Amino acid sequence: MKKELQLLYVEDDKENRENLIKVLSDDEIGDYKIKIEGLDSFEGAIDKISANQYHIIILDLFLGNPQDKGREIGIDILKAIQEKYFVPVIFFSGNTKNVEYLKSQIVGIATKGDGGIDALRSEIERLIKFNLPFIKENLHNHIEEELKTYFWDIIHNQRDKFKAEDNDFSLGYLMLRKFGHSLSKNKISEILGDDQLKKDKVHPMEFYIYPTDSTLEVESGELLEKDGNVYVVLTPSCDFVERFNPKTAASLGRKVGKILITKTKLLVESNEFLAFKANSSKENSSKLEKLVTSSQTDRYFFLPGTPFVDNRFIDFQDKLMIEYEELKNFNRLTKLDNPFAEGMIASFIRYYNRIGYPDIDSEYVISNL
Repeated sequence: MKKELQLLYVEDDKENRENLIKVLSDDEIGDYKIKIEGLDSFEGAIDKISANQYHIIILDLFLGNPQDKGREIGIDILKAIQEKYFVPVIFFSGNTKNVEYLKSQIVGIATKGDGGIDALRSEIERLIKFNLPFIKENLHNHIEEELKTYFWDIIHNQRDKFKAEDNDFSLGYLMLRKFGHSLSKNKISEILGDDQLKKDKVHPMEFYIYPTDSTLEVESGELLEKDGNVYVVLTPSCDFVERFNPKTAASLGRKVGKILITKTKLLVESNEFLAFKANSSKENSSKLEKLVTSSQTDRYFFLPGTPFVDNRFIDFQDKLMIEYEELKNFNRLTKLDNPFAEGMIASFIRYYNRIGYPDIDSEYVISNL
């Protein structure tokens, strides 16, 4: 059975509105059957969106005739949606040149006179390809299930342990911690609808928390950018915490004075990649794979590429110290999530804590056995 794709079409022209509804109603795109509602009032669009769970909003751009210099009210609705909700939007109008710059992974553009319905269908298909319109619904269902199970099946059923008189914020903390833990790799894959995610392999996006919350203090494993170069913070996060006098509340500063960072390098500039590009032999392929899987030596740690950072690697020999005040001159790109941040620090510690000693004269030992 096909899942339903709920659309709202906001269009003040009755003929255009009714024609599109007639064409798309019960139409099928991929695994979905379209259910579409029409709305003739731009003013009532936000109230309509608030009262219903739509997967995509289709907006006409102009109030009235664009040739009569009609108001681009569709942009106003998009701004109102951005302030209150998450729901993908497609502009469907006879003149879309003024909104082409808005096209993104969650905003589509289709011109009535340039491909018409086929162009609109292509944009709908593009938006649903990676399940983005359904994330909110799937996540809401997961939250509801977690709340129901936790409070009714655990807390209420164990009311001999969790007594009514002791009710405070503790249960909320416990529940939210459990909810965070419930977002396992398999559950995230299920919410996203990604059946191609390899359960035994790491997706590059799992490495990072993006974007960096600039209201929070810098932490170990954070990626910083300056003058086209990307660095990673090695100083422990605890050293960045500001301390206060418990009696006067006066700031005692931070433990950190200087910060240890390491400069990253582009994978495409590594000797392993250049050798593989010149000759994709089994040996060169193996060396490149070891660099990419951070299994070459503890000296190197790989940072997979994403839309916000290129494929890079750390060479822990390439490190430097900066003053804490210099941080304001860096752009905070993203942060390594755990366990990858912890793994990176562990590699750094192992590399510089290793103890070497001369090889024993094995020939002498064996000859005297």
